[in-house]
Amino acid sequence: MIKRNKRALTPFKRVLMVADVSAEAVHGGAERMLYHHLRALVNAGYEVTMLTRQPTPDAEICIELPKFGIQEFRFPFSGDKGYKGLMELKSAASHWWKHHQDDFDMVISEQPFVMWALMKAGCKLPRLQVCFSFAFEEYETRHALNMTWKHKLAITAMRKLEGDVYSSASALMGLSQFTQQRMLDFFNLPYCAINPAAADVYTALSLHQREQVRNDLAWNMPVVVTLRNLVPRTGVDLLIQVAAMVKVTRSDVKFVIMGDGALRESMQKMVQDLDVADMIEFTGYLPEDDVQRRLLAADVFALPTRGLEGFGLVTLEANAWGTPVLATPISANKELVPRIIHNQLADNASPLALAEKLLWMLDNPLSAGQRQRTHDDAFRQYNWTKHDQMFLQAVEALAEGKT
Repeated sequence: MIKRNKRALTPFKRVLMVADVSAEAVHGGAERMLYHHLRALVNAGYEVTMLTRQPTPDAEICIELPKFGIQEFRFPFSGDKGYKGLMELKSAASHWWKHHQDDFDMVISEQPFVMWALMKAGCKLPRLQVCFSFAFEEYETRHALNMTWKHKLAITAMRKLEGDVYSSASALMGLSQFTQQRMLDFFNLPYCAINPAAADVYTALSLHQREQVRNDLAWNMPVVVTLRNLVPRTGVDLLIQVAAMVKVTRSDVKFVIMGDGALRESMQKMVQDLDVADMIEFTGYLPEDDVQRRLLAADVFALPTRGLEGFGLVTLEANAWGTPVLATPISANKELVPRIIHNQLADNASPLALAEKLLWMLDNPLSAGQRQRTHDDAFRQYNWTKHDQMFLQAVEALAEGKT
């Protein structure tokens, strides 16, 4: 359990944390950010209750979160991502809010859908709304190749829903200038504060164990890794094309793709068609410890984003192990990646540009000292102490009615 700070910023403030993901386990960036915000609030002495939707239809409706010493309530949810699912959330919120509306002083919301349902139930408490990315844009990229009028209608409805949620918030917070500008462009909301995220500190490994981990993994060749959901916007298919180009001059390079998603089958077919099956490994989802070992052992981390990179937390996760990042000059990649020493941006988002820059990085591998500098630079600029401070200042301003 997280230890509470007896000298809290506010003597007694009851916070309802609302998200579309559960805080029970960390599966990705959204859960990681939720974890750290709950940690910061509990450490600061706030009385926190977590509210989300069922992660699966058979999940418990209410659980304890022992690491925080708080409860997590979950709205019954079939998993439907359309109109039916919204109506399920709206109905559940109406019932839940009747019994809990006097239990809280303010709301912090991380995503839009459960918060929308709560708003429909009558919640008008002061709210800090955190935005990592827009759901309607993600949905649009997933259906770009098979867009129908139904998809277009869903995109329009989702955009309006998100606009209602963001425009009704007392304060807005994002992770990047990219998100801040997006909030202005789409919803004409100019007051979104920027609070960059950070990388976690893992104590089970150290930078000095890299060679041992490489030996354990039987990596006796240059290795490029990525950690992505296999969906169109993440551009992992570009990396497969990069492998085919690299193979012409560097057939000794291994590409490790961590993660899974809707495009895995088509990507595996592409691997066969491009004759790079001997170079590419799909690991699927891995336990956190296994992910960290591969981030440490890799020579380069690739981030071949096509679009909608709201921050790129995975950049910092790789840099935390001293591993340099190669990224496309897309979205927030342009802000974050070049700020840390030894990272590289490709000239554009094409396989050729990525391959050219990757070959240069492989021909100029970092020394142990250079990897240490990358690690140090990442944590100097981006750490949870800085993030917590700004986050808690925003919460305190909300509690005091200064937003």
